Amino acid sequence: MPPIIEISGLRKTYSRAFRQPHHALDGLDLEVAQGQVHGFLGPNGSGKTTTLRALLGLIGVDGGTMRIFGEEVPHRLPAVIPRIGAVVESPQFFKHCSGRLTLQLLAESAGLPKTRVEEVLEQVGLRDAAKAAVKGYSLGMRQRLAVAQALLKQPQLLILDEPANGLDPAGIHHMRELLQWLAHSQGVTVVVSSHLLSEVQQLCDSMTIVSRGRRIVDGSVAEIIAGHGGTSLTVRFPDAASLPQAAEALEAAEEAPPGLAASIDQDRLVVTGAPEAAWVTRALADAGIYLSELRAETKNLESVFLELTGTAPVPGQTVQIGQSVEVPAAPAPVTAPTEPVTATTEGDQQ
Repeated sequence: MPPIIEISGLRKTYSRAFRQPHHALDGLDLEVAQGQVHGFLGPNGSGKTTTLRALLGLIGVDGGTMRIFGEEVPHRLPAVIPRIGAVVESPQFFKHCSGRLTLQLLAESAGLPKTRVEEVLEQVGLRDAAKAAVKGYSLGMRQRLAVAQALLKQPQLLILDEPANGLDPAGIHHMRELLQWLAHSQGVTVVVSSHLLSEVQQLCDSMTIVSRGRRIVDGSVAEIIAGHGGTSLTVRFPDAASLPQAAEALEAAEEAPPGLAASIDQDRLVVTGAPEAAWVTRALADAGIYLSELRAETKNLESVFLELTGTAPVPGQTVQIGQSVEVPAAPAPVTAPTEPVTATTEGDQQ
């Protein structure tokens, strides 16, 4: 099945007075498969929002191609826009209207039935606060309202820029369940741009990491983490003076795998690429070295992200799963989850 989103060689440059031009997008490539929650990650200024705005026809680009549902955009955007729901940057609403009236006006303008308004209010957990004026909503409640308006037309592609912005932990959990239900049970393709890396690790099936307008790595979340560090072993000894000898013994062991590395970090030895913890114990014992502590440490998405976005890639370079590069300085519920909130008791951040 062809990807829902296909981007190839996308370029966007902004001219700046008395300074070098800013290359917001520098040959970006991106593919998103159907029915997945896909994370779109990168440092500030890496081109994430620029890419989303270009996909939606909000800004023009200088080069490259974009396709959504197989249709080239922006030329064929009118043909596919009815199938897309989006929240990009800070949503704005008429502050004196209630949440329900806001959605009713949007539904009426799109020719949608009023019953759809009640459905999305229920889905995002705003039903009990629907009568309150938007000016009394917290930041998290306004974010829920923005997601509700994106869901009104039952989109096949949902694009969300920082959907957890302003949500408290309960709200973030509810949003995660909703997006996973939409993708896994309803077949909606969800693209999420977020800075909450721990949440992305729990939420997304796949992801793309970008830096300085270029793709650094893409793949499933598990593959990316496993392919860039995976599990390391921390080894300590009764006498720290044993560290150099232990590192040498492990790297010189008979059955040491080609990718094994042992590095000294203060009072400990960090071992990567070992076949298993028991092998390290045996190899050290064979060399007459005995340890006092051995602990396995698995990298998380945050540590991998920081590693991959540390220095810039060579222009045009793309990293495949299992390679490393230096770059510049849950089961879905059966039914849609609901979580009621009220304007007076909402715990989201202001």
